[in-house]
Amino acid sequence: MTATAQALLRFSDFPTHHAALNPNAEAAVLGELRYTYRDFAARIDRCAQSLLVAGVRHGDRVATLSNPHPDALIIWLACARIGAIWVGLNTRSQYEELAYVVGDAKPCLLFSIASFEGREYREDTDKLLAQFDCLSAVITFNTDPLQRESQTSTLDAFLNRAEQCDSDLFSQAIAQVAPDDPALIVYTSGSTGQPKGALLSHKNIVTSAQIQCQQWPAKPFRILNNLPINHLGGAVQIAAYAVVGGGTNVMMERFSASGTLPLIARESISVIHQTSTMYQLMLDRDKPTDHDLSSLQVLIWSGSACPKDLIAKLRDVCPNLFTSYGQTETGGEVIYTAAGADNQHLASSVGKPPPGVKLRLANEQGRTVAQGEAGEIQVQSTMNMLGYWQRIEASQAAFTADGWLRTGDLAEQNEQGDYRIVGRLKEMYKSGGYNIYPREIEILLESHPAVAIAAVVSVPDPLYSEVGHAFILLEENQNTTEQALKDFCRDKLANYKIPKRFILRTQLPMLPIGKVDKVRLREEATG
Repeated sequence: MTATAQALLRFSDFPTHHAALNPNAEAAVLGELRYTYRDFAARIDRCAQSLLVAGVRHGDRVATLSNPHPDALIIWLACARIGAIWVGLNTRSQYEELAYVVGDAKPCLLFSIASFEGREYREDTDKLLAQFDCLSAVITFNTDPLQRESQTSTLDAFLNRAEQCDSDLFSQAIAQVAPDDPALIVYTSGSTGQPKGALLSHKNIVTSAQIQCQQWPAKPFRILNNLPINHLGGAVQIAAYAVVGGGTNVMMERFSASGTLPLIARESISVIHQTSTMYQLMLDRDKPTDHDLSSLQVLIWSGSACPKDLIAKLRDVCPNLFTSYGQTETGGEVIYTAAGADNQHLASSVGKPPPGVKLRLANEQGRTVAQGEAGEIQVQSTMNMLGYWQRIEASQAAFTADGWLRTGDLAEQNEQGDYRIVGRLKEMYKSGGYNIYPREIEILLESHPAVAIAAVVSVPDPLYSEVGHAFILLEENQNTTEQALKDFCRDKLANYKIPKRFILRTQLPMLPIGKVDKVRLREEATG
């Protein structure tokens, strides 16, 4: 990243910047659809001008229902260019889930793919258009030549409106955008209630991406982008990371365990950032030795810890391994492992915060805990979200009285200053009066040679108040028993920490981002 790029603070300035420096470099790729930075920047401006003609103004929301796709990224950057706020929608969401986000964010326009893998979205988008007065139109942007409604048009037809845009209006709209203006709303998973929209500014996004460029440099910079666009991972940690760094977003519309390694080889991808579960599924379905993966320079996982035996396998795929910690509300990663970290370090730690990020661990009374004790991670950083969209009380509750963001995640810090995630405050449960952190038990279980993934949830118990149930996904061609796992834990854990049940599974329910869906597991355990 150039010194000039370092000085840019608006996310929407980077395509133009890189187009001037490297006009023929690839910005976004999906199969045969390929945009150079010159074409990418030009299409963003055309879309921004068309948005203005359609009546979109500073602070308005615009939603996009799509998989990872170059045009979805273009629409977001076009919104950011004129100060509008973009909202990504997940193509796996059902109508009620889509309606909730639309009803909460109140976008004035909805861009949508027409279909994917047999699912037609026309019925859903028509219903949204009819239900919400805030929506003035739906614009489709894949194979959808039919325009059944006068309010619906294709993306190409929409972009033709750019010719009607007054040049002074466009210039003024760009000039009015400030680095602290909101650019993105990311809705949280809502595992403990209705989803809330975390509001992120241009500066939040740019700062996060610039730190990632410093922590995870690669040249050439070509990153796999296959995470949902409505998630921070897809929108910021991958898409914005590449745009700010002048890299290439190599899109994959949906994660495929068997299709990822061939794509890495075919597109000479140099950076890959997935969850540990996704890596596990990839290596279970495909052999790295069957593909030329020599282009890989950086391999990252976040969202959950990676078992030590899986890390060893990943080391054979790419020698430069990293893990990190962050969440939607922190605007991205706020803890990173250093280059050259060994397998043990990567399995037991997420590293240290980068320059400019302050962390502290606090107990339930708000006091800083001693070294080696578990406390809530609290963050001071220019990446911290502005707050939750239209939720004043929830926004206030997310920060301490002295301005630190409360993450709800628990960690310990060792003598070297490295942090180890021990769980979520909301996942911690009490059994017989003892605090129990599921992640501690999961890490132990995943060290068992037969266990690929472990997920521990709490269920009510008449005697102990709560007890743990451990759901186990076994390694391929491996077997064990509930009693064997119980004996394995008994040798290494206090008796009160040992799960009451061990449920062996051939698959686990997954969230779209690739994490285990513990809400569904808890429902199953208590059902």
